[in-house]
Amino acid sequence: MKTVLACALLMGSAGCGLLSSDITTTKIGLPPQTYSFDTSMFKGLPTGNSQSVPCGDGQAITDCCNPAPLPPPDCTTTPLVCQPDNSSFNNGASVCTAVIPESISNSINLSGAGLSSFPAGNISIDSIAYTVSNNTLNVDLPPVSIYLAPDGVTDPMNGAMLFGTIPAIQAGTNPSGKVQKDSGADHAFEVYAGNLSTPFNFIASTTVVIPSGTPIPNGQVTITVTVTLAAHL
Repeated sequence: MKTVLACALLMGSAGCGLLSSDITTTKIGLPPQTYSFDTSMFKGLPTGNSQSVPCGDGQAITDCCNPAPLPPPDCTTTPLVCQPDNSSFNNGASVCTAVIPESISNSINLSGAGLSSFPAGNISIDSIAYTVSNNTLNVDLPPVSIYLAPDGVTDPMNGAMLFGTIPAIQAGTNPSGKVQKDSGADHAFEVYAGNLSTPFNFIASTTVVIPSGTPIPNGQVTITVTVTLAAHL
C-alpha cells in the first residue's frame, strides 16, 4: 500500500507504470514546400486593364469563345466563360471572363525524414502552416488547394487527393497562418506514409479568374507550406 501511495503522489494523475503520450510522441517537420505563382505563367494576357466585354442573353456576344462576327480568341490557351462580375468594375454584369487553372508540383521522399524507426500506422499530421512572401501581385490570389499525388502526377485532377486549402491572399500582403486541413487529409497522408521509400508529389493549385474590364494580373507571390508530423512509438 505504501508503494502504491508513493507512486500516486509522485506521478499525480498520470498513474504508475504508464508512459505519457508526450514522452512517446516525436514531432518531425517535413522539408518546407515552396510554390511561386508568377503572372508570366498566364499565357495570352494583355497588360494594363482589359476592355469590358458584356455577354449573355440580350448581348451581342453570347459565346465568348465564338464572338461572331469578331475573330475568335484562343480559348485553348486562355479559357473564356460568360459569368457575372460583382466587382465595382462591372457591377454584377455578365462579362467575358478568363478562367485559368494553374498548378505547381514538388516531389518529396519521406525516407530521409527520420521516420524509419516509427511504425507506419503511428505517423499522423500534427499541423500544416503557410507563409506568404515576396507578394507583388496587383490582384488577390484565389484560395490555393494543396493535393498529394503519386510520383510523376502533376495534374491535381489526375488521381490526386485533397490535403488542405490556403485562404485567398490579398494583393500585396504577406500573411501567414494555418492551412485548413481537408477532412480526408489524414487518410491521404497515410496512403503515402505507408511506404517511406516511395516518393510522392505535393501539388499547389488555384484558379485565377479575370473578368474583362478589370486589371490584368501582374507580379508574383511565393507560398511556403510547412507540415509537422507526430510520430508515436
